[in-house]
Amino acid sequence: MLPDGKSTSDGAGGSDPYELSLPLSGWLLRIARGTGRRPALEVYSRTGCEDVSAAAVIGAALLRGTRRGHGSGRPWSLAWGQVPLDADTVHVVFRRRQESVIARPVLLLGLFWVAEVDSGFRSVTVSAGPVRATARVMAA
Repeated sequence: MLPDGKSTSDGAGGSDPYELSLPLSGWLLRIARGTGRRPALEVYSRTGCEDVSAAAVIGAALLRGTRRGHGSGRPWSLAWGQVPLDADTVHVVFRRRQESVIARPVLLLGLFWVAEVDSGFRSVTVSAGPVRATARVMAA
């Protein structure tokens, strides 16, 4: 089981239980081994590797990356990062002008998270425990 509460039989990944295919963007997230054999999150777009993040021992990067684009003629936005050690949940809100959408993040091994929504947004705010981060959603 890769994402908490999801399995490949739920359509969360392909045949590999350590992969998660995102339905809107077509991006792929993969759990691998990083430095010191710590779990690492690899993030792949349709054109290649976008990010690799080893689980932090201290000072996890709550918000590692953001992208927006079009897939199958539909706009999408996504964000990903690490769950701080002292947090149980991650809250994600995508925004543009006067509109905001609360996204439901998928947790991966309880260490990483990803959220994807079906519209193009300009910014995202993520909070987990006392930590909060806001970033512009970059074009893919």
